[in-house]
Amino acid sequence: MSSGGMESGVGSCGMVAGLVHDIPTCKELLDRIMAEAKQIIENRLTAML
Repeated sequence: MSSGGMESGVGSCGMVAGLVHDIPTCKELLDRIMAEAKQIIENRLTAML
């Protein structure tokens, strides 16, 4: 784990590892984050009007 050899070392992870359903590319992840942020902003602004 300390030398970076994932094949010969021990990987540490917690219970949250069970919540991972896909591994998106960086672009896909950023697109999702931006879409969710836009939706949150739009919903909150609409509620304020």
